[in-house]
Amino acid sequence: MPQLDTAEITEKFCRKADWNEITGLGAGSSFCLLSEVKTVAEAINRIRIFQQAGLKIQMIGGGMNFIGSDEPLPDVVFIKLQPGDDFSVLRLLDDRRIYAGAACTLSEIVRFALDHGLGGAAGLSGIPGTLGGVLAMNAGAQGICIADLVKEVKMISLSAADIREFSLPPAGLGFGYRKSPFLRDNMLITGAVLEFRKVDPEAEKELIQAEAVRRKQAPKGRSAGSIFRNPAAAPAGRLLEEAGCKGLSSGAFLVSPEHANWIVRQAGSQTGTLADFRKLLLEMKDRVRKTHNIELIPEVRFAEMSENRKMREKPLSVLVLKGGASSERSVSLESGHAIADALRSKGYEVSEYDIRELALAPEMKQAQIVWPVLHGGFGEDGRIQKLLEEAGIPFVGSGSAACALIMDKIESKKLMSAHGIPNAKYAVIDPDHREIPAGLKFPLVVKPVSEGSTYGLSVVESPADWEKALELVFRYGKDALVEEFFAGVEVTLGMIAGKALPMIEIRYTTKVYDYDAKYLHKTCETQYLCHAPAVPEPIQEKLRAASLEFFRLSGAQDILRTDMMVDVKTGDFIMLEGNAIPGCTANSLVPKAAKAMGMSFPDMCALLLEGAAARYAL
Repeated sequence: MPQLDTAEITEKFCRKADWNEITGLGAGSSFCLLSEVKTVAEAINRIRIFQQAGLKIQMIGGGMNFIGSDEPLPDVVFIKLQPGDDFSVLRLLDDRRIYAGAACTLSEIVRFALDHGLGGAAGLSGIPGTLGGVLAMNAGAQGICIADLVKEVKMISLSAADIREFSLPPAGLGFGYRKSPFLRDNMLITGAVLEFRKVDPEAEKELIQAEAVRRKQAPKGRSAGSIFRNPAAAPAGRLLEEAGCKGLSSGAFLVSPEHANWIVRQAGSQTGTLADFRKLLLEMKDRVRKTHNIELIPEVRFAEMSENRKMREKPLSVLVLKGGASSERSVSLESGHAIADALRSKGYEVSEYDIRELALAPEMKQAQIVWPVLHGGFGEDGRIQKLLEEAGIPFVGSGSAACALIMDKIESKKLMSAHGIPNAKYAVIDPDHREIPAGLKFPLVVKPVSEGSTYGLSVVESPADWEKALELVFRYGKDALVEEFFAGVEVTLGMIAGKALPMIEIRYTTKVYDYDAKYLHKTCETQYLCHAPAVPEPIQEKLRAASLEFFRLSGAQDILRTDMMVDVKTGDFIMLEGNAIPGCTANSLVPKAAKAMGMSFPDMCALLLEGAAARYAL
């Protein structure tokens, strides 16, 4: 195809669509650039073209909970999957699992399941919109969420160098209450494998019919469905009703007299502006805040991502968790304080909490958003994230499943190996099986399975050093990882929101980059060289691709750092590990990389916080 400029690209592959046409509520007086695709191949091709033209990409499904803009967004293309071909497929895979394309509705999926004697999700049958949109919101009803059915999601990453379709199991997705990794528009969902259970068809049919009757009782007229998420204290509808919100209006929009958590279009209205919708939304939030001292969180999605910030009438309030109980406690205290100070300098309301045990403190339950800056132990292995998810508390960083996987060096290596990411040949030992693993060549690296900052790590040059290394490593856990040593240049790559920062080359005089080389510098002075001068750019590109692949596969969110060793002569490399909560001290690597590309530490922290806040629509 000949080279086209941006205007020609949008004219060739997009059309101007009115928000009134493509969204449920019809809020937004301007238009958007809409690109409609029917196949995975077409989607991949257009994503590549739009990215090369410097256009931003967002997804829009059925548009049920989508709120448009009053101003044109000339640098944004909204991709919509068309029914038919790849995206409307419904296929029985075995006696319990169904593959559904992203353009299928939940009603279609539930009824297809029923035709094959499967069910258990009747409560989802009345949710409007398409599977892609439902997955993005992890929508649910009647005590069940779509995530409860998901066994695999097929998607196209918008942040990868290699645009292609790939799959992830649910463990790598970090689903939570009305939360998924897809809310930030970094993925285009193409379909999913859903698992149902065997049911009595007649009984299931009755449940589906009952859900249809219940849904008919919903407020009539055009709407975006429920406007606010249910907080832990009480259903949002009840709080809004008690705050006197029923019947409030602004322009074309009215809080339904039937249900206070629904905004509907007023009969006969022609144009509904974002400004009027925003005014009404803020009035509802303000009334609940004054009446109940509860901050409601919108469930709707905005075409303009900055609208989430405009919904705030005061700065975002952040609780930074620091300390913990692991061997890395001192580093966490320093990292947490640094992040807290950086956020304060950007105008956020910040509190710090020294957490010493795995429990939800009152401060965490009251926080608008939590930032776990915890290294090692329950702070990084997913346990504190699991508590936050179960309590519905928004937080910065990867979800519990991703944290657990990334922290566990063995599970990380299994993931790398399964997807062709080079890593060192290894074996796992425990105190009852202490023999030198057969098939591994000296020198060997012995390290704990779930520990950071190189605690417990040894390089074993010969069998004579073996027992000494075991004595050290088993202080940090019952299992130990043994790897063949890879001689080369050590590099690290930080990633923020799925985008790679400049690569850092780490030069040290010790055998490995150990705790002293990282923090103490008693025996060597470590150099951190941004843009990795010893590593040629073609090799760096391979390392970046592998790191971004690990970011996607692990289900990481917001921030990740990968450590690698590379032979600059041959281009061979191995990935050592990932770090879901990398350090943020004065010597930490991700802030150094961000600084090398002109991003200050406060700006980096604000970017990470706002990315997480957008995911939760804060």
